[in-house]
Amino acid sequence: MKTSDPKQVTELLEIIQSKPGQRIVHFSHTENELTPILRQVSQENDSSYYLYCTEKTFYDRAKEVYKDASHIRVVNFNTARPRYLIQGIEYDYLIATLDFREEDKATFLEKCYPIIRTGGNIIFLVSNTNTQMRDEWQRVLEEQYYVSVNIIDNIFDDFDVIVARRMHGWGD
Repeated sequence: MKTSDPKQVTELLEIIQSKPGQRIVHFSHTENELTPILRQVSQENDSSYYLYCTEKTFYDRAKEVYKDASHIRVVNFNTARPRYLIQGIEYDYLIATLDFREEDKATFLEKCYPIIRTGGNIIFLVSNTNTQMRDEWQRVLEEQYYVSVNIIDNIFDDFDVIVARRMHGWGD
């Protein structure tokens, strides 16, 4: 994800409430502008930010860059693992900046469901989509029991933001 306008990132961050004690997990395969900003926001709000690096080279770089930083935990994460729940941690926000041409959307969403707290949000940044792709995202999210799906196409020039919520009593 490459943006040159900090205003766009600020707009995106308006989705995340500014309150202490939140847990944010960010699945990413490469360095992007969100990582340092999310770490800073987490530090300012006394929240926890977990960066799940899905590529080993990115993990190695991020581990070095953030080795002394507070409020961030860098994890080498394999999305092919059978489940994503680690140490019973539930997140208020799950952000994914992965390449969903390679990732299986439905499988990823199914594995993410247990790690998002009730009422928590899942946020995707995906390359610009057309109506058919937006409908596909909406369908897959709803099939995996996510509700209140919103697709925001006016924040970034090259990306759409997809936001959905996990609700209590829905799904497995």
